[in-house]
Amino acid sequence: MKKSILSGLICTLLSGYAVADDIEKIVVIAPMQTPLNIKTDPKLPRQPLPAQDASDLLSSISGFSLIKKGAASSDPVFRGQAGSRLNILTDGNLTLGGCGNRMDPPTAYITPQTYDTLTVIKGPQTVLYGPGNSAATVLFERDSYRMDKAGLEGFSNIVLANAGRRGINSQLKFGDQDYFANISASYNKADNYKDGNGTHVHSAYEKWNTDLEFAYTPSDDKIISLSLGRSDGEVAYADRAMDGSLFDRTHSAIKFDWLLEGTVIKRIEGQVFYNYVDHIMDNFSLRDFVATPMNKTPRAMNPDRTTYGGKFLAHGEYNKTSKFSIGVDHQSNEHTNRMSMNINMMPINNQTRTTDGRFEQLGVFAEYEFSLEENKQWVSGLRIDRWQATDERKMVGSMMMMSANPTALQTRKSSLYSGFTRFQAQTENTSYFAGFGYVERFPDYWELLGAGRSSEKTTSAFNTKHEATSQFDLGLVHQTDNWQSSASVFYNQTDDFILIDNTFEKMSKSAKVTRNVDTESFGFELDSKYSLTKSLSTGASISWVRATNLTDHRPLAQQPALQARFTLDYALKDWQLGMLWRVVQKQHRVAIGQGNIAGQDVSESAGYGVLSVNANYSQSQNIDWSFGIDNLLDKAYSEHLSRAGAAVNGYEQTSRVNEAGLTAWLNLNWRF
Repeated sequence: MKKSILSGLICTLLSGYAVADDIEKIVVIAPMQTPLNIKTDPKLPRQPLPAQDASDLLSSISGFSLIKKGAASSDPVFRGQAGSRLNILTDGNLTLGGCGNRMDPPTAYITPQTYDTLTVIKGPQTVLYGPGNSAATVLFERDSYRMDKAGLEGFSNIVLANAGRRGINSQLKFGDQDYFANISASYNKADNYKDGNGTHVHSAYEKWNTDLEFAYTPSDDKIISLSLGRSDGEVAYADRAMDGSLFDRTHSAIKFDWLLEGTVIKRIEGQVFYNYVDHIMDNFSLRDFVATPMNKTPRAMNPDRTTYGGKFLAHGEYNKTSKFSIGVDHQSNEHTNRMSMNINMMPINNQTRTTDGRFEQLGVFAEYEFSLEENKQWVSGLRIDRWQATDERKMVGSMMMMSANPTALQTRKSSLYSGFTRFQAQTENTSYFAGFGYVERFPDYWELLGAGRSSEKTTSAFNTKHEATSQFDLGLVHQTDNWQSSASVFYNQTDDFILIDNTFEKMSKSAKVTRNVDTESFGFELDSKYSLTKSLSTGASISWVRATNLTDHRPLAQQPALQARFTLDYALKDWQLGMLWRVVQKQHRVAIGQGNIAGQDVSESAGYGVLSVNANYSQSQNIDWSFGIDNLLDKAYSEHLSRAGAAVNGYEQTSRVNEAGLTAWLNLNWRF
């Protein structure tokens, strides 16, 4: 509580100043600046309801879906791929959650309004940001530019909405040409929301975070910085028997970016970081505990994860037509756990932590760009990663049935390869690319050790094979005075895709296993905006993916349905009025009981349409007010990827976790 109050006070202090440059507009479809990258400002007001964590923000980008389990901590899915197939970094740092059942995915620890830029690089089309990006690379970054003169600048945001939603997010930067300090802080809280039927959903949350950065900037192209941060929170879930009562994160990093005067090496950059996540899940803090035959006593689990990492990167050019980047990165993490089956008799803090897994990765990588002509380039990249993992578990299985671990203290090592090549070109109004990427992805903690899963033959999944993904990507962006459009198309084949199968027949009964299958997927994202008049514009966004489990000859599980968004916006002087109609097709291609580390298919799902409206008023160049009503018609619906509803005492159980009904919200942005 003291930390929450401190964070709120910092936010309030920071919000007391304001002078800004740009008039903001509500974002309902994130624009694509290049055929490969989507780049957007996380601080801009958005519909649906402005994001409270990173997954909410990503859901506004075409191609992304969410595996929902309440109002917070959703797992993002891009083109039907989730988990570590999405490489998510914050200022170059890696955050790995602790919960073996993905209660705390990396996005749960990210407050988007405290960052300046969100970049999504589609497909395996870069090797600069770590291994395993078979779906996409997601970068949340803060600006670390040199200040022109001594002064103060920053941002503050306030959100109010139904279900007691209130949030304040602030950022303050002060200093001079040689030094600056950047302070970011946020506090967000909400009560349980109601779905379209008026039914309360167990979904309340409370979060706070504070980040500090101190930098030395002797010139425009040279910087050394030190950053420190803390965050915590609690989240109630409607899909499981436990809630998250602790999301304690501590992180720090030292970074530099230095321009050189060399003839070949022009710039170097590097960083080292430390990240510690301490997470508690229990069945009594955020819900009424009622003893049942399967849930006799108040209990808790307390996993944590310590991650260290570093990266060094050099950029250079041989001549005007040849540019390159070459570097090395490393990360290691240790996961431990402790539990209490009876909190009253054995407090969780008195229990001894036991290490269950260690992971280590060392990578060498390079990218090369060759200019064929002034507006045509050939870009290629290659990386080699040396992986090592150790299974520290002595026993495996569920809490009700444990057995000796057949892979106890085993260490597996792998050298994995990734690379890409693409042709890209630009004209006055159009840019496009065609590329091929290949990624070998090492299994992550959740696939090898999490949730007590076994393999097809033994009680341990530790020797599950790594994935090998081959993907073709095509992209195009076209823009004229009145028309903006973008298109992305992909085709993907994965050998030894890591499937989580909760219905695998083993010893004449169903078992939860991690196993390898071969898969195929393809799809597209289309986005467009057309100005009908100077004041009136319309837009549309459509995304679709179709994936098949070639080994089992059935659909690949956890694939989103076809989704379309249609917008209409009217601008008049200081006002912008908008409408968003989101339409989702029914999904009948399912594999019930199969999926990924974040969720499994529950059933087929019906299609639906949700209508929302918004307005934005620019009070001045400093202040923008945004208003909105999501789900205007108060429709009762759930996302196809939502997890199954759980029996929570005092709440009605549903087949899936339903989304919020009619939600009115107010958003204030104040820049200076």
